[in-house]
Amino acid sequence: MLSKDDNDLITRVGPGTPAGEWLRRYWHPVAISEQGDAIRTHWDYAKPMIFDGEPGTVGSFADRLGNFTGKPTPVKILGEELVLFRDGSGQPGLIGRYCPHRNASFEFGRIEPNGISCCYHGWTFDRAGKCLAMPAEPADSRFKDKVTHTAYPVREMGGLLWAYMGPLDANGEPPVLPRYDVYAREDGIRAVENFGLWPANYFQICENSVDQTHTAILHGGVGGERRDIWGTEIPKTTWEPIELGIKATAKRPGMNYNRASYFILPTMNRLPQPWPGGKFRWPRFSALWRTPVDDTHTMVFSVCFTPAVDGKLPELPAGLSFDITDQLLVHREQDYQAIASQGRITARTTEKLATSDGGVILLRKLAMDGIRAVQEGRDPQGVRRGSDTGAIIDLEQIVEDDLNKIAI
Repeated sequence: MLSKDDNDLITRVGPGTPAGEWLRRYWHPVAISEQGDAIRTHWDYAKPMIFDGEPGTVGSFADRLGNFTGKPTPVKILGEELVLFRDGSGQPGLIGRYCPHRNASFEFGRIEPNGISCCYHGWTFDRAGKCLAMPAEPADSRFKDKVTHTAYPVREMGGLLWAYMGPLDANGEPPVLPRYDVYAREDGIRAVENFGLWPANYFQICENSVDQTHTAILHGGVGGERRDIWGTEIPKTTWEPIELGIKATAKRPGMNYNRASYFILPTMNRLPQPWPGGKFRWPRFSALWRTPVDDTHTMVFSVCFTPAVDGKLPELPAGLSFDITDQLLVHREQDYQAIASQGRITARTTEKLATSDGGVILLRKLAMDGIRAVQEGRDPQGVRRGSDTGAIIDLEQIVEDDLNKIAI
């Protein structure tokens, strides 16, 4: 059980809020890129919902918010209204949605060689928010040198566009974007998947990732081949804090089946990804991110990576694919129903936690520790500043699943 103040502390994500400032110290995926050779899929789930006063479905809003076309695209991240775009050189940028001149939206902006111009009066800004031109002002005016606009660094990696919305260092640089194996390795096949806009606060979706006991109950019923994997044996789980977050080890002695996953702060769940039914064995890994849109909506992105083994990629049996969207339809719907039914922001003031909730309790502690670090002027756990060495963070030996072990 949490007090109302503590529940507000970890769930409110807007600028200036404790959790919002904590989350802004990390990079977040904000859209699936339209470039690259990754497989792109989209979870088509027709659950009706309202977002920004408009009726739609989980899937329809995901199209609007989570898929970048290369043209100026409105997005909402951590409660801020923004526009994602590519300038004339093809570099991605993220700026405040409304022009600081007369508030016209940059979603209708025009792409310029070094930035984007407002459709209304042509005020032009580069990707760093510097004003480059004010066409209607006198030629000798220096007013543009006094105007800047909200802008955030954007990077492209692993089929996703990543944004950093926090403070820069003394050299004007953001923290290093961690190169986790699932989206940074190039020796395999990658599928990048949009699992929709969920009408729930980001934190209760994250809590699902450190609640391993739900798998045998929520997913142990109607679930097709997923039931063949989990069975109905409730796992005996241990949770331990490690360098980047939480390692959860779930053991099912009756099935002789062990699984270790890794929750990486602030919102990533790094998983082994068994093939449907466990009948095909080849290493495969996935990661889920929950990017807060606002206090009550969250975008869910996934990357699934199948590596080569000894230089070879698998030849998939009929009916299998490298992506997981269609394979997890029932599984994903079950998670969605359980999480969204808790309310937009679940009332943790009334819950009764038990011994099986050790992962949830630990995650809340780490989040509060991170919030406290930021309040004290420190970077939270997992944030690294300085030069980017380009090194890939290999979690393959930490995140394990007996169903993925093969001998070639």
